[in-house]
Amino acid sequence: MSDKRDDTLTHFVPPFGCPEIIFYIGNEKQIKNTTCKNGFLKGQYNTAQKIDFNPDYHFLSISLHPYGLKQLFNFKATELLNAVIDIEEHPITISLLDLFQNRKNIDISLVEQLTQKVSQLPAYSISKSTKEFIKAVEQTEEHTVQNIIKDKGIGLRTLQRNFKNDVGFTPKEFLRIVRMNKIEQRLTKNTNIFQIIADFDFTDQSHLVKEFKQWRNFTPKELLKKKLLLSDQLPISGYFHL
Repeated sequence: MSDKRDDTLTHFVPPFGCPEIIFYIGNEKQIKNTTCKNGFLKGQYNTAQKIDFNPDYHFLSISLHPYGLKQLFNFKATELLNAVIDIEEHPITISLLDLFQNRKNIDISLVEQLTQKVSQLPAYSISKSTKEFIKAVEQTEEHTVQNIIKDKGIGLRTLQRNFKNDVGFTPKEFLRIVRMNKIEQRLTKNTNIFQIIADFDFTDQSHLVKEFKQWRNFTPKELLKKKLLLSDQLPISGYFHL
């Protein structure tokens, strides 16, 4: 992601449901909210973040699987909830940072090298129930945990016990974040708000507004009026999934 304007830019970034690794390109200390010099490992967030970017920011974001902190770093995901650690404080991210030395731009060769290097890292075990639940969420329009795991052979107590350590949220919290991200995509298409209420099983408009206030800090109307949808705030991203 990059921006060439001169003034400090403030963005309101919602929870994505995935941890990230952020590498700064060119300039150091690009985000005022952290003291990290070259980037950071970002845990899961369950609230919208107010992020102040320094002028002329340029960075690459690697979006990990929802359980990526446990799989790659063997962290309990709850240990990094609503927090970041400096990219230079972990041997894995230090090894990846070597690829960014003296780079001013992102190109396909960098992405290929990163992908190859990450694929060679040892992967720590993730519970079967966590993986199956996330896969089921991706394939369904259901909006409750019980309906999603029904007939999937996933035990609710086993899922609840494992999921928070693997992902950082309860299954219900994760599902609400996924739902909010889908709703935001619909808002970019000027979908009628009452259609969204019906499609996503909200009881009424006040229920929808309450959900937005919790996960976005703004009502849907405020997001649209102030152009605070994520697609309004950030330019085309240097962003990919691992």
